[in-house]
Amino acid sequence: MRICLLTADPGHPLLAATTELLRAGQHRVELLDPDPGPGSGSVVPAPRRPDEPSAAGPFLPGPLASGPLADVYLLKSHSPRGLALAAYLEEHGAPVLNSASTTGLCQDRTEMAALALTAGLPFAATRTLRTLAELAAEGEPPAPLVIKSRHSRRHDLVTRADTAARLHELARAWPHEPVVVQEFTENSGWDHKLWAVDGRLFTATRRSELSPEGRSENRPADLRDLPAGWADLVLRVGEVFGLDIYGVDLLDAGNGTPLIVDINAFPGIRGQLGAPEALAALALRTARRERRAPQAEDRTPHSGPPEGSASPAHAALTESGG
Repeated sequence: MRICLLTADPGHPLLAATTELLRAGQHRVELLDPDPGPGSGSVVPAPRRPDEPSAAGPFLPGPLASGPLADVYLLKSHSPRGLALAAYLEEHGAPVLNSASTTGLCQDRTEMAALALTAGLPFAATRTLRTLAELAAEGEPPAPLVIKSRHSRRHDLVTRADTAARLHELARAWPHEPVVVQEFTENSGWDHKLWAVDGRLFTATRRSELSPEGRSENRPADLRDLPAGWADLVLRVGEVFGLDIYGVDLLDAGNGTPLIVDINAFPGIRGQLGAPEALAALALRTARRERRAPQAEDRTPHSGPPEGSASPAHAALTESGG
């Protein structure tokens, strides 16, 4: 089987261990970085299926080598270009874990909260503001607030604000940042980190970045020590969001009552025994299922979209540096 990692960090412990397992089983593991940096945005033919003619095919910007599609793609990248590339591959018949749409949904904290609450999940009540200045203009908050960037990314905003002075300080520091706002829930100061890979659960605890002491490293935990119903709740999150590899951050809101504060597509899952094995097994099963499934005619790569009808994924790739 050919498994392709869509990531800029193939040395990440989870990916490195999974790669080792797959290669030990004589499977081919390839790397594709959707964000390779300046100077590498040449346009090359898209990958093709083995049973397709090699003379034609759509064109993809970026560092894709022409050739057959991989049997499965693991989407660790969360960048806009990574999501656009994953969507384009899906349009042409490639299975991607997790899908581009579900990964993108988890990057937008407004959409994440809306889906979770609509599905009846115990997610923190969330409202969205275009700028922090709007929130600061409301004056003293009636209760401590948790403020996060609407769009999840590395080095985004996640903080607590108890006073109007703090809100004005944040508005000056992040003048153009769309944010989501939640009321702070009193808790032990420790987040419960739960991860799922194809229905197999893993867990740890970590001191919250909102605690006075700041974020800590993950601390080992046992699934058997979780309050009743928490494991089933995490599996339900996967069903609602259509995720195969994901993380759920939970707070104990009192007496074992769970409160979801974040959901992550394809998180790091560091230091969890069995996680690489679960990921390798999921990748191979997905690849084998794809090989058995007949290819839909309308998902076969062709010579490119007609003029004026480029797909959203292809357009996003082109705009982002192709």
